Amino acid sequence: MRLHSIIIILISICFSACESLITDIPADKLPRTESKLVVQSFISPQSPRINVVVTESVPLFTDSGNKGGVIRNALVKISDGTKEVAIPFDSASTLYSIDTSVFPIIAGKTYSLFVSDGNRVATGVCTVPAGQVLATSYKLDTSFSSNIFEQDTVLTVQMSWTDAPRDTNYYRVRSSVDLEYSVVEGTSAETFKERRVKNRFNFNWDETIGRNDYQSDANLDGAEFTSPLGRTVLPNVIVYDYGNGNKFTLYPKAKIAMVMLEIYNTDVHYFKYHRSLEMRGTSDNPFIEPSLIYSNISGGLGCFAAYNSGQVTYRP
Repeated sequence: MRLHSIIIILISICFSACESLITDIPADKLPRTESKLVVQSFISPQSPRINVVVTESVPLFTDSGNKGGVIRNALVKISDGTKEVAIPFDSASTLYSIDTSVFPIIAGKTYSLFVSDGNRVATGVCTVPAGQVLATSYKLDTSFSSNIFEQDTVLTVQMSWTDAPRDTNYYRVRSSVDLEYSVVEGTSAETFKERRVKNRFNFNWDETIGRNDYQSDANLDGAEFTSPLGRTVLPNVIVYDYGNGNKFTLYPKAKIAMVMLEIYNTDVHYFKYHRSLEMRGTSDNPFIEPSLIYSNISGGLGCFAAYNSGQVTYRP
């Protein structure tokens, strides 16, 4: 038998073996699931508005026509056990929204959320943490990096706080900086001029040092907590070359107007939901099964949770 004939036989065996692993499952044998309401809302005494996002899930193995879009005609109500209000739909932001001056969110109170589209009902309950937690210390610094492509100046921040003893606490850290800096107006050498603007930039948290922007006091009751290192890139020097020797260098001359340091004292639902999102997004091992997204919505999916924000501002 010639060599090429042996190779053809071996290839045929491999293909037949592969085909034997494929099983066609009839459609009536697949699991039948119904589309559910998906609700997301996070309330806080410091938030100016109560926002509720209402969409619907798209079931696997079904051809229901659901696309998971926004539900615009739902009845959405929030209650504190004594007072109840309906939250209207805001077509501009495509969510249900109401000002907290109409329905205040009070620390320590329990709230319930009701959502119905006429056919399906979803509900959630959460309690706003009673206490605020403030940063007891913080460090601001800058670092400079350079390579053949670009140069970056990075503003860094790190804060510490003391855990409230005896209670089970869950934390999230956030920080932003308001910067004043120069930008260019004009598209030619004749119209070139600088203008001062102010914008807000959020810090991104570096988790390589073993800390996370979501932390709990499990086995650390009353301990001192430290945030990860937060980084944000400051505006760079830019050279504008309009030709014919018309070259201008813009120095942003960045000036810090304010740094906001926030520590969210969250309920367990807020913490578990956001941590499950992080775990789902950072899992890069193809052999690990996808983790489930935490939900505390009865009759549907999603999260209704609360936090109490402690804010410290630094103005140079």
